[in-house]
Amino acid sequence: MRKKARLAVTTAAALAFVGAACSQSQPATPARGPVAVGARAPQFTLPSAGGGDVSLAGFSGKPVLLFFSMGPG
Repeated sequence: MRKKARLAVTTAAALAFVGAACSQSQPATPARGPVAVGARAPQFTLPSAGGGDVSLAGFSGKPVLLFFSMGPG
């Protein structure tokens, strides 16, 4: 029973995190065009769901998966 409760809490926290991240609107920035496969991603900083900012530079030397969603629907 504890495993089910832990799974429910983890799922709820993950959904809350995703919901908070999707609900924040960002000012439009000029498009720079697509990044070529194998090229370095441009540096950027975005607000985090928990407050503060998250920068790509903070993950230097680590694998990073960037997932951009159009939102619900």
